[in-house]
Amino acid sequence: MQQLQANQGFWLYQSLGWSLFALVQLLVLTSDEALSWHNALPALLLLLLAFSGSLLLRLFWQRLSGKTVGSAGTLGYWLGSSLLLAILLDIAHYWLLWPLAALHPEFAGLFDAQPPGAKFVMLWPLYLAWSALYLMLSRQQQLRHTQQLQQESELRLQQSQLQSLLAQLNPHFMFNCINNIRALILEDPSAARSMLAHFADMLRYQIAADQQVLVPLRSELAVAEDYIALMKIQFEERLTFTTQVDPTCLGLQLPKLTLQLLLENAIKHGINLNAGGGHIQLEVRMTKAPHAWTLSLRNTGQIKQSLIEHSNSSTETQVGTGLVNLRQRLKLLFGTEARVDLQQQQADVVATVTFSGPPLAIALQSPEPQ
Repeated sequence: MQQLQANQGFWLYQSLGWSLFALVQLLVLTSDEALSWHNALPALLLLLLAFSGSLLLRLFWQRLSGKTVGSAGTLGYWLGSSLLLAILLDIAHYWLLWPLAALHPEFAGLFDAQPPGAKFVMLWPLYLAWSALYLMLSRQQQLRHTQQLQQESELRLQQSQLQSLLAQLNPHFMFNCINNIRALILEDPSAARSMLAHFADMLRYQIAADQQVLVPLRSELAVAEDYIALMKIQFEERLTFTTQVDPTCLGLQLPKLTLQLLLENAIKHGINLNAGGGHIQLEVRMTKAPHAWTLSLRNTGQIKQSLIEHSNSSTETQVGTGLVNLRQRLKLLFGTEARVDLQQQQADVVATVTFSGPPLAIALQSPEPQ
């Protein structure tokens, strides 16, 4: 595709440039005498020779592009190739006019008025300018190609990082579920079967859709309901969960398993440490359409002030890998347009994910198959 665009650009510039050259020739011819076939034919012949010469010059620069010649070498080739081509075309034009002059007397005067070297003074500067323009445009094309390759390399690296971060969540999730199922098999087979069904749904979500890294909020809400149902088998009445979701946010995208990670943290560090259990409240609201919105998860619990400060500064040794993982994925997918904050509000811990813009363009591209 890029090569096709480059060829199309070359022929566009060729057409415009040589059309201008033909127009200048026409103006020069008609400035002294009326246009006729005997003075137009030599001009047309020169135009065809000059156009063909530019194609030869292009072929020369293409062959030279794969070699390292340095600035001095490029300057020498620029001057030398243009000089040699101008001399050859001047001679070719002169000898092509010679049979015309012999065939028709009207061409004899034109032939005598254009001795060898007459066209050289025009062709050499013309080819110098053509080569300079061609080299400049080729250099710009090479720079764009290099930048494109660099962007593609960065994209593949980011996609690899995202897949790696997403994969870090799976073992922890599977380990917890398998342990819970093992504990329930003898105590409550019915509950174990129910847990297996929820576990299968959640596992299917994790591995579905070609390892997507961004999913709509409605998908996250569905798997969150599965996760809560799974946890309520263990906590029973000790765990309550309510949601308040703005419907306009359901189609917005966020990193996959964001809600599950926040729910796991809320249960592990809040509900699980409270003998009486607790409540988890999810609130999603639009702050400024269409891309600014917040997701807040409030749960019963207490955290140390020092832990809040370290959490909000993304210190992994203080908060573990969960929130750090989420922050890394948000940075890769949204840049500076998303953040996570952790706060203590009276008897509740509130984790808030704030989105102030859409995902980055590279995040919207599907990752390459592994």
